[in-house]
Amino acid sequence: MSHEYQIIDDSTALVTAGRELSGGKSTIINELRDLCRRLSEEGKNRIIFDFSRVKLCPSMVFGNIIVLNKRLKEKDGGVAIAAPSSHTAKAARITGLTKGISIFDSVEEAIKAIKKTGG
Repeated sequence: MSHEYQIIDDSTALVTAGRELSGGKSTIINELRDLCRRLSEEGKNRIIFDFSRVKLCPSMVFGNIIVLNKRLKEKDGGVAIAAPSSHTAKAARITGLTKGISIFDSVEEAIKAIKKTGG
């Protein structure tokens, strides 16, 4: 698997997306989706995506993040994105992703914020 994760606390997980995500291959995108689904089923209702290794983020990933965020909001949680490249951050703004999902410059900032607000 090209993606890694770390459990932050009982309800929070940090998912570090693999650099291969930039290639847009559906298998890599599906691995990320399935990992997040599994974490959600295990009770992690707050998920932070560390995109520091991702140069470009395919729009399919944004769609999956929106669906995941909606599902986690129903469980009083949510999603945050940390350390995106300038290209990924710009694409997130253009697509409207930032209207419902916070983006942070660092993982540390995202962890602090998501713990305070739940997403």
